[in-house]
Amino acid sequence: MFILGLNIGHGATAALLKDGQILKAVSEERFSRIKNHSGIPIRSIKWILESENISMKDIDLVTLDDHYFISRDPYFSQNFIKSYKNKKPIKKIISNIGYSFPGLFKKVDSLKDGLTQSKRLHERKNLKEAIAVYLNYPENKIILLDHHKTHAFSTVSNLGKEEWLVLTLDGEGSGFCASVNIFKDGQMRTISKTPKSASLGYFYALATMHMGLKPLEHEFKVMGLAPYAKKDHINKNYTLVDKLFRVKDDLTFNSRFSMQFADIFFKKEMQGIRFDTFAGIVQKMTEDKIIEWVKAAIKKTGIKRVALSGGVFMNVKVNQKIAALPEVEKIFITPSCGDESNAIGSCWYGYYLYCNKNKMDFSPKKLNGLYLGPEYSENHIEQMIKRDRLEKRYNITKPKYIEKKVAQLLSKGQIVARFAGKSEWGARALGNRSILANPTDPDTIRILNETIKDRDFWMPFTPSLIEEYSEKYISNPKKIDAPYMVLTFDSLKDAKKDLPAAIHPYDLTVRPQIVSKSMNPTYHKLISEFAKLTGRGAILNTSFNLHGQPNVLTPEDAVYTVDNSSLNYLAVGSYLFEKRSDSAP
Repeated sequence: MFILGLNIGHGATAALLKDGQILKAVSEERFSRIKNHSGIPIRSIKWILESENISMKDIDLVTLDDHYFISRDPYFSQNFIKSYKNKKPIKKIISNIGYSFPGLFKKVDSLKDGLTQSKRLHERKNLKEAIAVYLNYPENKIILLDHHKTHAFSTVSNLGKEEWLVLTLDGEGSGFCASVNIFKDGQMRTISKTPKSASLGYFYALATMHMGLKPLEHEFKVMGLAPYAKKDHINKNYTLVDKLFRVKDDLTFNSRFSMQFADIFFKKEMQGIRFDTFAGIVQKMTEDKIIEWVKAAIKKTGIKRVALSGGVFMNVKVNQKIAALPEVEKIFITPSCGDESNAIGSCWYGYYLYCNKNKMDFSPKKLNGLYLGPEYSENHIEQMIKRDRLEKRYNITKPKYIEKKVAQLLSKGQIVARFAGKSEWGARALGNRSILANPTDPDTIRILNETIKDRDFWMPFTPSLIEEYSEKYISNPKKIDAPYMVLTFDSLKDAKKDLPAAIHPYDLTVRPQIVSKSMNPTYHKLISEFAKLTGRGAILNTSFNLHGQPNVLTPEDAVYTVDNSSLNYLAVGSYLFEKRSDSAP
C-alpha cells in the first residue's frame, strides 16, 4: 500500500509510505531553491514517483493536514468583519493580521484592498478539489487531517508498544496550538487541545520579528542569543511576561490576550529592553511554561515516556530542559519537527486510519535515519565535470579512499564541503550535504562566518561525533539517542578542549549529531579517520549552503555554492575538487 503524504504550507514537503515504512521524503525548497517554499510540493512529488518507478495511479491515499486552508480561517474573516461593523480603524486591523500571519498576508492600506483580499481568499476552490485537479487524482482518495494529530503521529514509528505521552506545540494548525495525547498499543487518544489564541509559538515568532529577525525562520537566532543575557537583567524584567501564560488543570494553556497580537504587547511593554536581555526573557519564559506543562501532563497521566513534535520543539534548549526532568524516563523528539514533518506524520496517520478501518494492527516500521532524498550516480558527476568543463576551475582527483583524504585535509585545518549518498530530509545537515571543519581551532568560526556562511556572530556551530566518543564529550546520563541534532547537552571537559569551535561559546552546551556505523557508515568512517589522525572523535558540521539559501540537493548545487564562496575543497561522490588559485569568486 502506497500513501503520499504532503505538507503544502511553509516547508512544503512530500513523503512516501509503503506498508508502514517511510521510503522517501524531501522538501520542495531543495528543488526550487526557495527557502521554506510554500505550496504544493510538485517537484518533490515528481521525484518520489519517478524514483520508485510508480505513478499517481499506484497511490492508494493522499494525506495532508488542513493548517493552510486559509480561506476557511475564521480568525481572518471574523476579525475583519467584526472590526468593519464596529468601525474600528481598518488599516490597523489589517496590519495586525499581517503581523499575525508573517509571510502569508501582505499588509494593505485601505478598506477596499482589505475586502478584496478577504473575498479572494473565500473564492478559492475547495482544497481537496484543488489538489485533485493539480495531481490528476481522485478527490475521494484525498484526506485532510487534523494538524496537531498529524504532528502527534510523526512520532509513532519510534515509540514501539509502550505507553507514551505525546505532546505537540507550534504556532497554530487546525485552530489549535498545542495538544496532549496518549499513544498505547498502536492507538492515539487526544486528551487536551489548546486554542491558537494562547500560542507560545506565536509569542516566540512575533518576539523574533520584534528583534528585526524573520519569523518562522529565525527563531533559532533568538534561542542562540539568549545565553549571552545577564541573569540579573532577565530577572529584573521577567515580571513583564511571567503572567502572560498559565497552565490550566485540563492541560491547556491560557493567555492574558490573543498571542496573535503579541507584537503590540512587545512594542508597548518591552520597547527599549536591550536585545540580548529581550532574547533571554523570551527564552526563559518559553522554557518555564513548557516545563510546567510537561510536568503537569506527567503528573495527571502518570506516563513518564514523553514524545514531542511541532515547531516549538525545534527549540533544542527547551528539549534539553525537558529531557533533564527527573519525571522523564524516556524521550523522543521528531526530527525536524516543524510543519515539514507533517508530510511524514500524515502518512502514518493515514495508515493508522486504514488499519483501524480494516481491523489490522497498526505497526509502523521504525524510522532509522533521515537519508530519504535524492542521490546522484558517479556517472552523473562525471557528465557534469565534462559538460561544465570543471577541470578549468578545479583540480579534480579521485582518491583511493575519499573519506581518509577528507579527514587528512580537515586535520590540517582545511574546510571541506561534502556531498555524498542520499540527501538528508529536514532542517539539519547530517553529513551527506555538509560543510566540515576541524572543531579545535576557534578561528574556524570566523572563517566560516565571514567567507562562507555569513552567519550571525553569536550563533554556535555544532559537531558530528562518532558514538564511540559520545561519553567523552557530552553529559548524557539517561543515554538518550541523539542522531538528529534535536536537543542540546552539557559538554564535558574533553569537549571544551577538543571541540571549542563546535560548542556554544557562552553556555558551553553542544547540539550533537551522534553518528553510528549502521546509520551512515561512510560518514562514520570519515570521522573515525579524523580521530586516528588527531585523537578527536568529532568534526564541526554545518549545512552546505550559502546564507539564506536551502541546503544543496544536486552536484550542480554543490559546485555553485563552492564557486560563490571561499570554499576551496569539495568532496562529491568519490571525487575531490580543489579550487584552482585563479578561479576565486
